[in-house]
Amino acid sequence: MLFRNKKLRNSDPDYSAKIKYSTEMLAVSEDSTIETAFEFIRDSKLAGNIFYCYATDSEGKLTGIIPLRKLITSPKKAKISDIMIRNPIKLFMETSLDTALEYFLMYKFLAFPVVDEQGKLIGVTRVNNLIEDTIAIEEDVTRARDDLLNIIGIKLEEFRKPSVFKSTFLRFPYLLFNILSGITCALIANLFSVTLNKFIFIAFFITVILGLAESMGTQAVAVTLSSFGRTIKMKGIVLYEIRIGFKIGALCGGIMYLVSFFWLHEQVFSIVLSLTILFTIVTASFLGCILPILFKKMGINPTHASCPLVLAISDIISLTTYFSLGTYLLKP
Repeated sequence: MLFRNKKLRNSDPDYSAKIKYSTEMLAVSEDSTIETAFEFIRDSKLAGNIFYCYATDSEGKLTGIIPLRKLITSPKKAKISDIMIRNPIKLFMETSLDTALEYFLMYKFLAFPVVDEQGKLIGVTRVNNLIEDTIAIEEDVTRARDDLLNIIGIKLEEFRKPSVFKSTFLRFPYLLFNILSGITCALIANLFSVTLNKFIFIAFFITVILGLAESMGTQAVAVTLSSFGRTIKMKGIVLYEIRIGFKIGALCGGIMYLVSFFWLHEQVFSIVLSLTILFTIVTASFLGCILPILFKKMGINPTHASCPLVLAISDIISLTTYFSLGTYLLKP
């Protein structure tokens, strides 16, 4: 019995972590003769690189392998079962790329047969497929690393030719956002000095508010940047992050309401604190989505400055909201 599969590749939805394999291969029945196998090769239109001929039993299970050189030099009337190498090394369709790479490095074969759980031959994975997969994974990891470094304000040139002067020059512009936002926040605090002097406990929670807003803004930036290049509508991302921000803001605001109330016994202030946290987290989520999108539409690399700018604006909005609500509701 002779057969040849025609479709390509593993259809597993999570196959990015597993081996690729082609179902286009040279496979013959172990009861066939060499002459019959040659006729099959001539009649077939195999497109890929063919290194081995595989032998199967009547149920389609892999029973042996024949290198093409041995197939060519064997007598035409000989049976495949007489010249095949029995119990060949094989991979399974669930085999990971890491394991497949170890096999190729250990055995130095150009291809391995792939079988299912019952041992039936379903395809072949070749060394060139593995190289392509490995390169693709490395490119994805490198791209993700580069995006992460850009998000936190470190340019790639610093890693290519590192030096103290160059690293300082590359990082300093991003820190200017923090300097400017810090000065602005100091001026805002000065404007509300009367409120701060009368209700000193307002200052106790400034770091909590700013920390939550900055963390949420950074997360929103990361989610938005990761969605670029994928078939995801930006409007949907923005609405999704706003909804997430609202729920997280409500949870964090509720927790801080209880903490501040049982600590200070100031119900009005606890309301001010919880509302501020809710508003600033939602705002940070919105900014973390919309700024990278705007940068991209303007032709500016969104990974270069969106995160520092989001943090700076979030700090200013958070502090202004906090002091304004406190001044209005506490009435110093």
